Amino acid sequence: MTTLLTGGNGWVPSFVLRQLAQRGERVISYDLMPVDDVLREHLDDAVANVTFVHGDVTDGEHLLDIAQEAGVTRIIHTAAITPRLWREQKEPRRVIDVNLGGTINALEAARALPGFERFVYVGSGAVWGSGHTGETIDEDAPSRTTNLYGITKYASERIAMRYKELFGLDIVSMRPANVYGPMERDTPGYVGATELREMLRVLAAGEELRVASLDGPYHDWTFVEDIAEGIVRAWATPNLPHDVYSITCGRQYSIGEMLAAFKRAWPEIEYRLVPEDEANTPLRDAPRGPRPKNDRILADFGWAPSTPLDEGVAIYLNWVRANGPQ
Repeated sequence: MTTLLTGGNGWVPSFVLRQLAQRGERVISYDLMPVDDVLREHLDDAVANVTFVHGDVTDGEHLLDIAQEAGVTRIIHTAAITPRLWREQKEPRRVIDVNLGGTINALEAARALPGFERFVYVGSGAVWGSGHTGETIDEDAPSRTTNLYGITKYASERIAMRYKELFGLDIVSMRPANVYGPMERDTPGYVGATELREMLRVLAAGEELRVASLDGPYHDWTFVEDIAEGIVRAWATPNLPHDVYSITCGRQYSIGEMLAAFKRAWPEIEYRLVPEDEANTPLRDAPRGPRPKNDRILADFGWAPSTPLDEGVAIYLNWVRANGPQ
């Protein structure tokens, strides 16, 4: 059995790649991002089960050729551009071509492959958008997203489900939570950083971190290894009873809670609450939105992300101290 993992050299996908390869699976990582020493070190001995192919998901013919030549029977489609506002404004067509057109190309490849077994589409909690009320939010909540990333992710989910209906493909969509952990770095599709990496850039430089808020923004920070495990479980479990699953720890953390966890793992770091004009990070107060629920994945998989915050943060900060915040 061979699995095609699009975007496999990126942050979260690199953990999916490692987990599959460690199981002894043959995996093709199809990506524009070059293979470097950081990725090879991350994969360690499991790299022997990986074939790296330089490719663009907008090239459907090449994607299909690679899949056919390798005898691919499963696809995990993660390749996407996660644009900041400047990139939306600079290259909106490219964002749409990759995020939406790339999904269609991966689905077309799946339906052309003999003996094809399973397609996992990796979406995002960004499909919900903002403006929802209530204490919690689940997979059935309507999409209110307004940016190109959320729009293309939601459209891709719906198109994937239509392919399932039209062609009898076994397809499931997974929505990762807000991720933290090692290997977050700039890639062809991801330029920028989470709030946590922005803070760690300051701290890793030996500076005092000055923040204007210890309250919001609140996020369901979930350890990257757990996110990858949820995707791999979907890859391994056929005929799931639902089309969409959120992969989330099921709780929210404030910036203050995350910084306190940083301090427990790295006692020498310093941070201080200051007026907004004295801050050296762009954090702002933000209201707490609904908490994403993990009831569905727990019920259908018998599992939900469970890495304790202090454990995940310790692993993350050890990696940052060894490699820098990237």
